[in-house]
Amino acid sequence: MEKKDPNILRSLQYFEALARRRSVKLAASDLGVTQSAVSHQIRRFSEVVGQQLVAKSGRGIALTPAGEKLGQKLSVAFEGLEDLVKDLVGEGQQKLQLAVCSTFGPGWLTERIEDFYRSYPEIDLELRLYAQNPLFANEVADAYVVADELKSGYAAIPLKEELLIAVEAPASKQQAKGTTKHRLITTDPEPDRQGQDWIDYCRVTGTRLSDIQDGSFRLCSHYFLALELAKAGQGIALVPDFLAAREIRSGTVIAFDDALIPSGRTYYLCIREARANEAKLKKLTDWLVSTVADHA
Repeated sequence: MEKKDPNILRSLQYFEALARRRSVKLAASDLGVTQSAVSHQIRRFSEVVGQQLVAKSGRGIALTPAGEKLGQKLSVAFEGLEDLVKDLVGEGQQKLQLAVCSTFGPGWLTERIEDFYRSYPEIDLELRLYAQNPLFANEVADAYVVADELKSGYAAIPLKEELLIAVEAPASKQQAKGTTKHRLITTDPEPDRQGQDWIDYCRVTGTRLSDIQDGSFRLCSHYFLALELAKAGQGIALVPDFLAAREIRSGTVIAFDDALIPSGRTYYLCIREARANEAKLKKLTDWLVSTVADHA
């Protein structure tokens, strides 16, 4: 019998980290080794498999088709190993980790989560907040709520379409009497997409941007920042309706109009396909789907 290469598992671990992070520097940080160690291991691994797995791309790296294929398979395999280790050490049979994006979690889930606690007291639910898509970052949880790129190997259950509402401070409404133009706050600050949310708003409502915009856009990167700017009287912001609901009820902001504009994003509950039928995950899925429907 051919003797197995004792370094093959280490090579697979290094390549999985590189494929996941798409950066030698970040892979090295995850693994706790030097960048040169990662580069050396990947070169050696490519020689062993007889195929080029990584290529230079500008100042960074890119995976070849063979590398992409291997990276996807390793991602599923390593996630399965994580689950196996959890089972072996008996990690909280009824503990459930739910990673939620920073808009859906604080803006929608926290106001309704008490019902889950009452309905399923036997489940110890741990909420985790993330800024980047945890399916592609170094995040480990039992389930995820994401609103951007999905990943193969996961069951994706649609929960809620994101609808935007235009809001402003009450004082701004008073100050703007007699004028139809306003300072607009955008969460699309990139030069090639700047103000795209307001461009979409105008397309849906049949409004010309030049008829409502006063000056340049106020730029920010997140709905929470946009909402805070609107509360501070810095302009009108387009934010998810569920995020603005609490502020509208308290009177810190008011709706600019009645329009609800689809952002093009949908919130999904994502669970590894191999675990989708686990009892506690099915309870979480059923609760989320029914609660979203009840508050539609």
